[in-house]
Amino acid sequence: MSGELDIQAMFSDPERIAHYSEGPIRMIPGFATLHRMVAQLLAERLGATGRVLVLGAGGGMELLAFAQAQPGWSFVGVDPSGPMLEQARLRLGDGGSRVELLEGYIPDAPAGPFDAATCLLTLHMIPDDGRKLGALRAIRERLVPGAPFAVVDNCIDLEGPDVERQLERFAQYGVKSGMEFAQMEQWKTGVKKGLSMVAPKREEELLAEAGFTGTELFFAGLTWRGWITYA
Repeated sequence: MSGELDIQAMFSDPERIAHYSEGPIRMIPGFATLHRMVAQLLAERLGATGRVLVLGAGGGMELLAFAQAQPGWSFVGVDPSGPMLEQARLRLGDGGSRVELLEGYIPDAPAGPFDAATCLLTLHMIPDDGRKLGALRAIRERLVPGAPFAVVDNCIDLEGPDVERQLERFAQYGVKSGMEFAQMEQWKTGVKKGLSMVAPKREEELLAEAGFTGTELFFAGLTWRGWITYA
């Protein structure tokens, strides 16, 4: 599909999945320390033990980082892509004994209650037509009161006056980090049709509408934003 970003193909094509980990590392400033920050912020409330819901868990990168950082935590990872979950199983290896992996979307996650949740690099794929708010409410309903929730998203106001500048910055960072120029050009031109990003202010509004409180920005890297908030 020329000029469009095919999200379904990204997470079902075997070749793309095999090289999935290269994308976040190259396209997200500070990715190497992002998972460490999230684990630290969750631990402020969880301590040494807890049950964590990880949404968009396919690939297993954050699951592996969290499991290594906190040997007393257990996890339920949910993702709609079976092939991506298989990658997570391979990545976790013997470390997967504390991880349950389930194929499905956010509303398909177990009822919990969970002591914490994360949704990293995923929410920007859900349209802001009631479904994004519904997903956030579904997450909050599965958390114990006061539980931390970490969300990291690609946040651009697609109707804003500087959208082209934001997209160009994103593309240039990817190219300079080793991504192919043609691939980033396709991403830049297709992102408006393929993703459902919202401006940072709108994301904070959605978190509040879903019932989260104490929202605090902890991560910002070009177009990426990360918040810690509480059920």
